[in-house]
Amino acid sequence: MNSAAGDFYGYRRKFAVLVPSTNTAVETEYGMMRPEGVVLATRGCLIPPFKVETEDDFVNMVKAIGNATEQGLRDALTCKPDHVIFGYSAETFWEGKERSDREFRKYNAIAREAGGCDITFGAQAVQDALACYPGVKRIGVVTPYMPVGDRMVTKFLGDIGYRVVRIKGHCSPGPVEIAWESFAETRALVREVDGDDVDLILQAGTNLYFLELAAQLERELGKPVLAINAITFWHALRHNGIADRLRGFGSLLAEH
Repeated sequence: MNSAAGDFYGYRRKFAVLVPSTNTAVETEYGMMRPEGVVLATRGCLIPPFKVETEDDFVNMVKAIGNATEQGLRDALTCKPDHVIFGYSAETFWEGKERSDREFRKYNAIAREAGGCDITFGAQAVQDALACYPGVKRIGVVTPYMPVGDRMVTKFLGDIGYRVVRIKGHCSPGPVEIAWESFAETRALVREVDGDDVDLILQAGTNLYFLELAAQLERELGKPVLAINAITFWHALRHNGIADRLRGFGSLLAEH
């Protein structure tokens, strides 16, 4: 791990945040959660503002993110961070746990070799976060994805031992437009996937604003509601020894 002592405001930790260049929600929501002494250096993996009208379009978008990731990571490491947070999720779930673990190992090895630090990868962070709720087995999921993306989330969660009872996606028409989805529209998806047969609500898709809504829904529904951006930020904090209990963003950051 690098020393952040040289960074005036990052005297506790300096996090590089790797996002698709089309993404705005990660930087915004991480900024809401950022504790004193932690700085965020957001860096983009360059992808075009795709038009996503079909499942093939969605797959091509995910592939483009994957193709841009290694260079994006190497670029992010130039600020000498203590840790790199991968601020995207679809690509990390793709084809299930075996591929996800393989991709994590590849990128973590690059980060260690080139930057002397570790990474937070969305799918692995989800697994660690869900382990904080030992009674949970049945999950409802909301995403901004096309159905092919939803199937990938379902496969990954099944691989790690959870049953997706229902999953609904916005089918957002592009990576930029994901951030245009309103809380009202996302609430409607949550209503569709929730029920007495669901132990926990999980949201995937890092450009979908959900952080504040998740905290509201936890109070209303009386069950855990986890936002992907809260999950990855929580993972990075705890991996780096920062145990601050952050209020207002849901039970994961407040209690675990």
